Amino acid sequence: MEDSNSITQDNSTGTGKGPGIALGTETDKGAGIALGTSPEGTPAGMHPGLQKDRAVLSSPDLQRKGWIVLCALLFAGIIVIMNQFKVPTFMGGLAFEFFEGDMGATGWLMSIIAVAGVVTAFPAAFLINRFGPRAVGMVGIGFMVAGCAVGALTTDAVAQLFVGRILEGIGVALMGTVATTIISMYFPREKAGLPMGIWNLWYVIGASLAYNIGVPIALAFSGDPHNWHVWWWFCDALALLAFIVFALIVQKPRTSRDRQDAARRRAGEAVAGRPSIVEGFKVWRMWVFGLGFCLVLGASLCVFTWVPTYVQTHEMPGLIAQGIASGLTPDAAEAFAAEAAGVKSGWMSAIPFLAAIPVSVATGFLLKRFSTIKARNVMVVIASLLAFAYTFAFMVPYEFLPYYLAVLGLESGYTSGVIWSMVPITMPKRITMPVGMAIIIFFQGMSNLLCTPVVGYVVGNLQDPQWGNVAPLVFCCVAAGMLCWIVYGLTRAPRFEEDAWEEGGGRPGPRPAGDRA
Repeated sequence: MEDSNSITQDNSTGTGKGPGIALGTETDKGAGIALGTSPEGTPAGMHPGLQKDRAVLSSPDLQRKGWIVLCALLFAGIIVIMNQFKVPTFMGGLAFEFFEGDMGATGWLMSIIAVAGVVTAFPAAFLINRFGPRAVGMVGIGFMVAGCAVGALTTDAVAQLFVGRILEGIGVALMGTVATTIISMYFPREKAGLPMGIWNLWYVIGASLAYNIGVPIALAFSGDPHNWHVWWWFCDALALLAFIVFALIVQKPRTSRDRQDAARRRAGEAVAGRPSIVEGFKVWRMWVFGLGFCLVLGASLCVFTWVPTYVQTHEMPGLIAQGIASGLTPDAAEAFAAEAAGVKSGWMSAIPFLAAIPVSVATGFLLKRFSTIKARNVMVVIASLLAFAYTFAFMVPYEFLPYYLAVLGLESGYTSGVIWSMVPITMPKRITMPVGMAIIIFFQGMSNLLCTPVVGYVVGNLQDPQWGNVAPLVFCCVAAGMLCWIVYGLTRAPRFEEDAWEEGGGRPGPRPAGDRA
């Protein structure tokens, strides 16, 4: 392996000693990023204007600012994911309040948020290209604030609760596309592994917080462990704070091309066109990768979304009997059991997400170390093999469940860290990066949309759940996802075309020889 700080193709023809990304030449035998510099120190094949912008984007000052922006993005992302996962610990109460105990129908409270993600993902890429990631990000968090309020105000109209979840789903979709796009602007491809690994913490920290603090917040402010309205308002306040932090800190770095375009517009001159963002939709390898992600993520959602309910169904009978044995009336014993089971299901459900936190960071360092495209492909296939562990989540003896959930968390942290880092090395043109993220968000939404209610119907009624039926569904999801990722790894990667249009006046380099982007 060559320089560990650079994304390289194993059979590239770069010969230079300094790190840099050069366009593939006609003599390249393999498609990828050729590493090397010319005798004068200019990356081979790179347009001089692009070299200037690459130097700016690689400057320590810009990257220091990038870490500050990353922290703000991470905070906002954590709050967004908290809102996505605020339902599971209250699933049982919501099921009886709105759906007469029907767990399949209740599962749509998690899945309906994905409808917005599926619908919003691709328009988000065009909106980012038109209005910039900062403006779109603020709109996304604004939708989250509005969705929380709409849901919290719901009394008996279940349709209103669903509307609130749809608005929140728009926020999730926009935030996922915006954040990774901004990160790619501050960190060049070869240095984006660690920032992407850290960004992945938005998911695991947000979900673990949602599972851990939901019931305690409801108890602290209302004394009722089933009072989901209090939890919704609390999340709404945090979403508003995230909006303020995002607005104050997050900015898009401006390249010389941006400044030249602005000057031309002020002078009334025509602005030269850039490569079309539509080209990103032609990268079929990204679609194959996204489908694999959808299936593997679906396996994890089949487990993690329903763990709180699974724990409560195991704990409630014994806790009710314990309460009655201690002299409580049946109603008081049931209230006692609901509170205790809610708290226990919350911390047990948070175990995998807490275990994933250090692994996500460690994966970022692994991505920095194993930087060739071949190595990254191997890491993806390994992730799919590890995902077969989800098959047995509801089959292990209940007393061993906390330890098994910790193991699943290790797998989840590794897989998530690898997944988000693959977009920058799959999309050949930087301008199409939002499309790559939109594809991932789209398939993430499809997974959320389908898996949660399907598992609800497979499990059956809450009074007589059939948890063993989940195993075949999970196994098939992982097997199909692994097949997609193997196909992705075996297909030829494109040459990466760093856009000479960043400077303006230059022409883009040769089109990719492998995947036509």
